[in-house]
Amino acid sequence: MSKPTTKITRTIRSEQVLKAFVEIVRKNLPLDLQNTRITAEDIIHALGYANMHRLSIESACQELQGAPSGNRLREVLVAALPDRAGMQSMVNRMFRQQLHASVWKCKRDFNIAIDLTLIPYHGQPYEDKKEIVRGMPKSGTTHFHGYATVSIVRDDRRYVVALRFIEYGEEVANIVRWLIKRLKSLKFRIRRVFLDKGFCSKPVFKVLSQHKLSYVTPIPVRGKSGGVRSLFQGKSRKTSYTFNSPKHGQYTVQAVVVKRYSKGRYARHNSKWFACWNPACPSL
Repeated sequence: MSKPTTKITRTIRSEQVLKAFVEIVRKNLPLDLQNTRITAEDIIHALGYANMHRLSIESACQELQGAPSGNRLREVLVAALPDRAGMQSMVNRMFRQQLHASVWKCKRDFNIAIDLTLIPYHGQPYEDKKEIVRGMPKSGTTHFHGYATVSIVRDDRRYVVALRFIEYGEEVANIVRWLIKRLKSLKFRIRRVFLDKGFCSKPVFKVLSQHKLSYVTPIPVRGKSGGVRSLFQGKSRKTSYTFNSPKHGQYTVQAVVVKRYSKGRYARHNSKWFACWNPACPSL
């Protein structure tokens, strides 16, 4: 099957990016295609096109001339993909290959960012119930496919270095431990860790302290009164805050409270955000 071409006129953000995506993924992603005329390049080209234009697989296949239907492409892809462990290894290998040579030569310590991504899902697990994690309601569901990434920041640019799929019931502290271990195996030196609010918990802080790492993370706000909302008073300041966790007990963090005025933007008159950091390394 020849490579699909577009049926309609659509502004291509970058043909060069799409071609690079197909080349990189094709080289690293083994697809066990059997009893089909669809080629690996057909599949990867359709997926790259859908991602570039933020389309569903069905819409991308409709726009690509000569492409299979969305359902057929999905059937072939699911049967040909490696398992989750294989996919994770493949993605991490690609991240490593795509880092510029200057990054490996750099001897300084890096600020790193650990992010949590939850993609709403309304179906049933494909093979194992551990594929689906639970979270706060979003898009009409509490079920998600989840993954965590760790990135380095260099010259005000961010480079994703590693990815870790999240399984149901898995402790976030184990995820952070795995990502830090992955970074150290690649010989990256860490200056400070910035984390999503989903990682704001005592076990995560304990892991970071064991590695003697300074960290910054937003404090999540839950409930309509009390708790973190008690900090929503006065001016911006440095203070301490004590968490009362039924599971992990009490623990105190050093916090900075910042009150930022939006000056009427987005129909808001003010907004607030909070962060806590390792008291052993308090400077930002």
